[in-house]
Amino acid sequence: MVTVEELYQKFGVLADAKDKAGEHEAEFLYIISAVKGGPGEKRLASQFVTRFFKYFPKLAYQAINALFDLCEDDDINIRKQAIKDLPSLCKVDKDHVPKIAEALTQLLQCEDQNELSLIHSSLSQLLTINAKGVLHGLFTQINGEDDGVREKAIKFLFVNLRKLPDETLNKEAQDYLVDECKKVLHDVTKEEFIFIMEILKSVPSMNTVIGRQQLLEIVTEQAELDQAFEASDTDIVDRLLSCAKQAVPLFSKNVHSKVFLSYILQSCAARIGSNVSARGWSGCEIGHVKTVSRDLRT
Repeated sequence: MVTVEELYQKFGVLADAKDKAGEHEAEFLYIISAVKGGPGEKRLASQFVTRFFKYFPKLAYQAINALFDLCEDDDINIRKQAIKDLPSLCKVDKDHVPKIAEALTQLLQCEDQNELSLIHSSLSQLLTINAKGVLHGLFTQINGEDDGVREKAIKFLFVNLRKLPDETLNKEAQDYLVDECKKVLHDVTKEEFIFIMEILKSVPSMNTVIGRQQLLEIVTEQAELDQAFEASDTDIVDRLLSCAKQAVPLFSKNVHSKVFLSYILQSCAARIGSNVSARGWSGCEIGHVKTVSRDLRT
């Protein structure tokens, strides 16, 4: 049976060995096994595994999975310890980031705000180590089957990407983020569409003329302007208005509104006029269309 006293003894052996700690595999394996012990042993296991992780690359898989087990413990203090320690493992080898980021993403559904704040902090730390790796972990879950995790992961990106210094996302990470967002947009709710667009707008490369043009192309595709406009279909109308609101701020002398404006004036106006009474359009809805049309002209 693992004990606190024995854990400290193994810690002493590894600490005294310094750069030769890797020669004491049995001691490190004992520390890993402590994740099956009591509360005190589990917390020490998390701290000690993190401390000596770099000396045992062959045991990395076992060590990481041991901390994953602690992230699911019934004791919130043990979970918080492991969540806090996980990013340190990636400072040794950034290739561990995707796997750890994906695991942390799954934890975003927790209800305790202090624990959730710690998860956000750990994911943010990982972004500074290997941004693309974190994005891979997040989008793996966003594209998964759990809608709850998908929602939390999208909101994490929405809230936290804008806080990052521009240099955090290199070109490779930015390109990856844009490509993954485009994939997500193939099947999104109205709220998700707004969040994804805001995420894209926070990407440095999207703040250039070329980037704004690319954003407009994304919105145009989402608006499905190649499809016939049906004023009696609420979903079509809502989608068009939502997309138009995203498009308007992108227009400039170098990024033109011709496609949107032509569609609204030629395809929408007449149909809206003939369907106002039949559909029961409210003054507010008609006002939205007029506002968007006016904004597109300017």
